[in-house]
Amino acid sequence: MSDLDHQRRASYGPTSPTVGARGAITRRQIANAALRCFTTKGYYGTSIDDIARMASTSRATLYQYFEGKESIFIELIEESGTALARELRHISPLGPDADGYAALCRWLGESCRIYDTYAPMFIEWTNVTTALGSLHGQVAGYVDFHVKHFSTVLQSAGIEVEPAEVAAIVVLGLFTRFNYIRHVYRPGPSDLHMIQSLSCAVQRYLFPATPESVLIGGLRVDHSDDGRPPVTKMGPLGELPPRGRPAPRSVFDGLSEQAAGTVLQLLGAAEHVFAVHGYQGANIDQIITEAGLSRGTFYRYFTNTTEVIVALSQQASAAMIPLFEEFERFGTDRDPEALHEWLHRFLVIQRRYAGVMRTWTEGFPVDASLLAGAADVVAAMSEAIEATFGPPRPYPLDRRAAGMLLSALLEHVPNEGSGSHHEPTDERIVKEQQRFIERVLFPG
Repeated sequence: MSDLDHQRRASYGPTSPTVGARGAITRRQIANAALRCFTTKGYYGTSIDDIARMASTSRATLYQYFEGKESIFIELIEESGTALARELRHISPLGPDADGYAALCRWLGESCRIYDTYAPMFIEWTNVTTALGSLHGQVAGYVDFHVKHFSTVLQSAGIEVEPAEVAAIVVLGLFTRFNYIRHVYRPGPSDLHMIQSLSCAVQRYLFPATPESVLIGGLRVDHSDDGRPPVTKMGPLGELPPRGRPAPRSVFDGLSEQAAGTVLQLLGAAEHVFAVHGYQGANIDQIITEAGLSRGTFYRYFTNTTEVIVALSQQASAAMIPLFEEFERFGTDRDPEALHEWLHRFLVIQRRYAGVMRTWTEGFPVDASLLAGAADVVAAMSEAIEATFGPPRPYPLDRRAAGMLLSALLEHVPNEGSGSHHEPTDERIVKEQQRFIERVLFPG
């Protein structure tokens, strides 16, 4: 029986006055069960039967309350997004003084607490929003709401970033990815320390004139590590291969020049398919259609899409590592024009290998060889931060947090406004990335 064979009771919508206490409890039970399933299996790996079993109910009962898995997911998005929006509406005036910093800390602390409550939802929210995904419009609408309201707050505070909408997108992108890393990869520092670091970084980005005495003595983030819902390791970087392992075999080994050209054609098509549909949503037919080749040609060089994404992972790693090695020069040579040009080049690679980078950071582990490229990039980025961060700061922003912020800035911020009414140009993205790096990550 298909999803469409069931009819949802009209009176059982989330705002219906006729749901009744028992119906409301059942509906909440199903939504909570879906949240747990998305945590352990991911959105794509969860079925209606999984949710029904977790909720200790039947498929028929579930369909009385929801049209299907996507409708449950959308309702959870609305619920979690509404909670964040509520905090945004009540944010106190921001600014470079102690009161303004305290207001920022309170807002980010409460927003992170909401993220903790809905962590599985936010994690899967990130994972399913590919460019052509049916849920992309829902997320773009949330971004528009956040940018509209937060940019108004920033404008009233007289921030030194114009336009304020782009600054709002940067802060939102850093918030979502920083918390994603905090929950999925558990990088070591306590939750409180990481949230303090995020608050300090955002304050320096928005209000660079903030005295260090304010950053040192005025920080008050009310957040406890206790009670955080358990979230499984949903991303592959939690189990990176050890450094010094043997290099994976290249897909080009032993190929003639003509055959290598055909493989490049397939990989070029796959870059686009994975960027648009995501690894989970991509298939062989999409790749061969994009490449203008036959299935027989595909199977001459690859067995499945996993082998394709592994080959692209090797290419992405080979392209990024030299860039991070080059980034180390900014530890001694603060050349603004060179940094601007470097960020443009990195953004080109980020756009090209967006599907690979999403698989590195957001997908379930699919192949150890895929993670080899991710491990090398993480190591190169860590060395770049070590070379450029400088001596320890007197305020709560250390090198580990700076590495997380650089990763979020380069990998995720360019995607944050995609499809929204406030989507920035590549030049605006690069300009704000440079502003953040110079104000926050570089010393002085």
